[in-house]
Amino acid sequence: MSIGDFSARSGLSPKRLRSYAAIGLLTPAAVHPDTAYRYYSPAQLDDARLIDALREAGIPLAEISVLLRDRDPSRLAGWAERVHDDAERRHEALDQALALLGCADRPPSGRNPMPYLDCAGRTDTGLVRENNEDAILTGRRLVAVADGLGGHAGGELASRLATELIAACFTGGSLDELTTAVRAANFAVWERAAGTTESEGMGTTMVAAALVDGGALAVVHAGDSRAYLIRDGSLQRLTEDHTVAAQMVRDGELTEAEAAGHPHRVVLTRALGVSPDVPLDASSHPVVPGDRLLLCSDGLFNHVPDDELGSLARPESSPQAAVDALLELGLARGGEDNLSVVVADVRTRPRQRRRNRRRRAFADCSCCVVSIQPSMVSHHR
Repeated sequence: MSIGDFSARSGLSPKRLRSYAAIGLLTPAAVHPDTAYRYYSPAQLDDARLIDALREAGIPLAEISVLLRDRDPSRLAGWAERVHDDAERRHEALDQALALLGCADRPPSGRNPMPYLDCAGRTDTGLVRENNEDAILTGRRLVAVADGLGGHAGGELASRLATELIAACFTGGSLDELTTAVRAANFAVWERAAGTTESEGMGTTMVAAALVDGGALAVVHAGDSRAYLIRDGSLQRLTEDHTVAAQMVRDGELTEAEAAGHPHRVVLTRALGVSPDVPLDASSHPVVPGDRLLLCSDGLFNHVPDDELGSLARPESSPQAAVDALLELGLARGGEDNLSVVVADVRTRPRQRRRNRRRRAFADCSCCVVSIQPSMVSHHR
């Protein structure tokens, strides 16, 4: 394509395309030897859009160049954390400006208590399978469980790719942002599956839960991995299984007891990576300190019914103790599938700046410095 055609299809101006070519990020596929006219390949459209998105996110050119060579979504996780830090610094600067303008009676947004997740998680191959196609994500704001499908290599790749991409994309903003991150993960898995015969047919379930601005819990899911909320000893399921048998129950064709032994209880009606777009269930739930969140794959709840899940996951035990008890019971009951579980308690703490922070007492101009906090995000498979 000529540079004009490529510009029209990519949405990038010829000037911007020339600048990318000048710094070696996106060189033309061919150049006419006499006129030096540039020609691009349709295969370069995705690269052009990716480069532009990364530039809009403020990522330095050197890091973009590395990411183009090694397309590992986890590289974006560190940048997402820096963007979050920068937003916090700006909010605190505005709080200081408000104080200087005589608005000191207004509560500074940077010092309001903020909720976070005190969590633990484990995933296990089980006693029958040879490999683990599950992946879990545990963090202070975001947790997730994914159960891969599509065979030995495909399922493991799909669940890992989806969880890493969601961790890199989500910054804690809103339910819409989490939904967008899961949609991006779906497209990435689908695109990867369509790219090679080895990955053909791979996919993954996904249940992701996150604390968003305002303190609500956002839940997005596709498939039959589940999310539960435990409050005052009562267990509430936050998700509905996307399986043929579960839909038959909702349609009144089966009872819950009949569905438990139905051959189609494991036949999914939705999963990430099966098509370029997937319908997602997205919901928002009010939470309070002391609430406990439980996420798990079908390898656990197929062996441990809801009443036992609620009993073993009560907040009297630590998240790690609850995770261990649930997983060990699932294994003791047969462990026929991969098992994954995440337990997270909603807690609050005063918001602190994660980089060097200056506290100024305006009367005497004294100040002090506190240390940088470590990253709040961890990822387990």
